[in-house]
Amino acid sequence: TVSSVASKASAGASGFYGSSRTTKNLKMLGPHNLHHTLVNKTVKGNGDEMTVLVRGDNVFGTTVSKSFPNKGTEPGIDTVTVSIASYRVVYSKKYGKYAQYLVIFCEGTFRNTVGVWKRYSDFENLSRRVSHGNETCHTSFNPLTITDEGPQDAEILPNAITSWNLLKKRKRWYRCLDAGYLSLKSFLLERFLHDILFESSSPVILRDFVGVNEKGEPTS
Repeated sequence: TVSSVASKASAGASGFYGSSRTTKNLKMLGPHNLHHTLVNKTVKGNGDEMTVLVRGDNVFGTTVSKSFPNKGTEPGIDTVTVSIASYRVVYSKKYGKYAQYLVIFCEGTFRNTVGVWKRYSDFENLSRRVSHGNETCHTSFNPLTITDEGPQDAEILPNAITSWNLLKKRKRWYRCLDAGYLSLKSFLLERFLHDILFESSSPVILRDFVGVNEKGEPTS
């Protein structure tokens, strides 16, 4: 069951993206004269030293949750939450200047909360996995065809795909690090994660995305 928090946010992409007010809603979201907070702090990430230049909050964001059956030794219900708390602009000698987004994921108790910084390219890889499930469905629609090929966790997530397509329409060609744009992008990336959570039959896809197993332990 999707929690009341999730219901308040939206019961899926169809309600928000399918209405005639979509364009109006998006215009209401930004840029609202948003601004960065200066940081200028050196950190290490993925073996590459980088400098955090600025950061900003996801002012349009919200945390949503959904309950899944616990398949562990003690049957029960686990609640999964996901959100994007903030963004930051970093600089590294290897990649130059780019944005990262802080994904907050929790499965079960508060102790299992993890936060990981993800680039847009990480979300692109996630979208390919989501889209692959949809393509697998279309290519194997013939009821006389029986095959074991394809990932076992492939699911059909149409609202998540809609969210991603909307995000791509809003994406600028040139790498834009404007505060208003990054705030809106954080919101749209979060909506994408929300729809994956809403439509998934298990939290496996999101678990893999943040790099933890079902016990909340890092996988790498």
